[in-house]
Amino acid sequence: MPMSSRQTLLKVLLMKRHQETHRAFCLEYDKVARSIDRHLIGSSPSREAYGRWLKGHLKTKPQADHCRVLERMFPGHTVAELLAPYDPGLKNPGVQESRPDPREAATNRREVFQLGATTMALGLTEGICRGPDLFEQVLDSNNVGEARLLYLENEADRLGRTVPPADLLPDALLHLTSVRELLTHRQPAQAQRRLTKVGAKLSIVIGEIMFCANHFPLARRWYGTAARASAEAGDGHLADLTLASSALLPTYSSDPRSVLAMVGPRLEQAVGATPALAWMWGLAALAHASLGDRTAFERANTRSRNTLERCSADASGPGILSFQPERQTFYEARGRADLGDLDGTADAVTRTLSSSDAADSNDPALVRLAYACALAKAGEVEEACRFATAAIRDTPTGQSITVVVRAHEFDALLTSGGSATADWREALSEARAPDPRTLPSLSSPRT
Repeated sequence: MPMSSRQTLLKVLLMKRHQETHRAFCLEYDKVARSIDRHLIGSSPSREAYGRWLKGHLKTKPQADHCRVLERMFPGHTVAELLAPYDPGLKNPGVQESRPDPREAATNRREVFQLGATTMALGLTEGICRGPDLFEQVLDSNNVGEARLLYLENEADRLGRTVPPADLLPDALLHLTSVRELLTHRQPAQAQRRLTKVGAKLSIVIGEIMFCANHFPLARRWYGTAARASAEAGDGHLADLTLASSALLPTYSSDPRSVLAMVGPRLEQAVGATPALAWMWGLAALAHASLGDRTAFERANTRSRNTLERCSADASGPGILSFQPERQTFYEARGRADLGDLDGTADAVTRTLSSSDAADSNDPALVRLAYACALAKAGEVEEACRFATAAIRDTPTGQSITVVVRAHEFDALLTSGGSATADWREALSEARAPDPRTLPSLSSPRT
């Protein structure tokens, strides 16, 4: 067979499946890789290597991971058979339509069930919602335009402007897919760095959604991805934001020592003033208060407040990609409540509620619960229950795990009954923790 017309069995089988383009192959590759080892997702061959596979221009066997995925994609065929020249004049069982591996089918069914609405939202709307995006991917494949970069950067900032509700998940995933596909083609250095920073921000957003929805393992993985992207982009402030976000997991798992182990080494080296450093000092203050160390709490709380005051006016913005004064005073209120400082808690609660936007976060509910805890420790159970009940019923809390955790911590302080306690228990029964076995409810991506 002339070299120019040479093709492999792999190419013939892919043509039968209508998956011979590099993009179609990589999508199928990732789907199969997921069923083997999630670490293999994204390890598909480059466009150049893929071209050599199709033409049989290989001097050595592909790396082991590629071989594992290829043989799972085409059960009954070895890599050597798949990459060998195909002669249509010979009887070759390889041209028969290969049947999917039952194990793969079962795995895929489990994945679809677990992803639920995500699969529906991202799958059924592919043609309409992603059509323009996919076309632009081709246009921007090797040199993404400034307009596209600005759009992705603005979208990442928009999604991070509040504590993101679950219905923003499709938007975040779609934009992250755009970033990932653009990064598969080597961009100019500056564009590459900007895209990587966008990917880090979007990963933080998705991690926050998973955290609020009680998916701590998934949140941890997304925060880890954000940390990797921040390091790749060489952005120290984004790396600090990721570290602070990650420390929320042990904070709401009643593990203050792990919080200190996470943020302590960074704070020991801290210089300058950024919202991320102020956030980490605030988390450290919370951890010290939880451990009953008033002196360490006061020191960390003062450092958090002073660091935030030293930040430039444009450094502290709204949402999860920054740290705000009202969040700092909420942390102070919570810490003073843990230490039994009723007057200090009341002062911090007043300052927090005067500046918090109930539509933007769960802080109003959380700070009321903090004050309720302080009241309960002071023996003012009736008043404490009234504050806690208002926190649950009068504040739009959504289904964030943060409110549910703090509500149950308050409930654990109650030792007596009464009408107020009964009313509180009824309110508590309505505050259900998100089910970690299901992803948040999703809507279709917005256009």
